[in-house]
Amino acid sequence: MNREATKAMLLEVLRSLELISQSEKATALEPGAEDIQLGELGIDSMAVVDLCVAVEDRIGRELRVEEIIDNPTVNLLAAHLATSSA
Repeated sequence: MNREATKAMLLEVLRSLELISQSEKATALEPGAEDIQLGELGIDSMAVVDLCVAVEDRIGRELRVEEIIDNPTVNLLAAHLATSSA
């Protein structure tokens, strides 16, 4: 999966799991939101676990919490996943 497809998948997962808090939903859907820190979107440590599981189901490999911590925006995580699964 290339970077753009991975980014679209991540955004879809965030929306479908409702991992973005209601107060941050408008911000998350704005252009450039992919560069906002996931923590700034209301994604806490428990939600990161849900995100890992949902992404694992889509990409077919384990996604460690550390990978999200090291790549804390949608753009960074998409780039990481695209290169690590290639």
